[in-house]
Amino acid sequence: MKKFSVSGKAGEVLNWSMGLFLAFSIISLIDHWTSAPNDGQTALTELFASVQKHSAIQIAESAVLLLTKLAMLEIFRRCLSRSNHFLLQLSVIVVMLLTTLMTFVSFIPSVSVTPYGITELQTGGEQAFLTGIYGSCSVVLFFVNLFMGIGLIRKFAGMIRWYGLSLFLCPVLISLLNMCYYYIYNYVGGVTMTAIITYGTIISLLSFALNLLPFCLLRGSMVADD
Repeated sequence: MKKFSVSGKAGEVLNWSMGLFLAFSIISLIDHWTSAPNDGQTALTELFASVQKHSAIQIAESAVLLLTKLAMLEIFRRCLSRSNHFLLQLSVIVVMLLTTLMTFVSFIPSVSVTPYGITELQTGGEQAFLTGIYGSCSVVLFFVNLFMGIGLIRKFAGMIRWYGLSLFLCPVLISLLNMCYYYIYNYVGGVTMTAIITYGTIISLLSFALNLLPFCLLRGSMVADD
């Protein structure tokens, strides 16, 4: 089997989910580049950055991205269930749970008090405990995706197989890109700051594309019935 057949309604859900996922992924990428306004930015960029710096906006972006991922994964899980692949559909459920947990952990607020007695809310990423939970979930998620990817490669063909390959190949490539940037930044002599910024931009765009690829292949692995 090269592609799963889904109902017309499920196909519409996939199309809307994929469209929103791509749109909000691009918004999040822009958010990453403009979240800290500076004097060198244009007025439009500064306006966008001033809006994006609020945690509520970032939480809304992450919530939409999470819902679109879960919608596509749930339809894929049902396809695996109809094909009687219990372990593979179970792995999809685990992926959905871990993805949800990681999203919530990223935005759990913690309270801190400034020297002036002002209480501030900070994102949970600054807390060692929550950071440890997030890191542990990331490791477990990688191995679950590895298991699911190998299973999809063995049992299917076509776009489904390519999706399975991307589940573990894309994270590995992203890690290698980050390691290359770390090596250039810390150990390569004679590299100007302008060149380092250029390399960082290129690696960010490549990582962005590699993060999108599995979900593009996931969408391509399912086709709506006529």
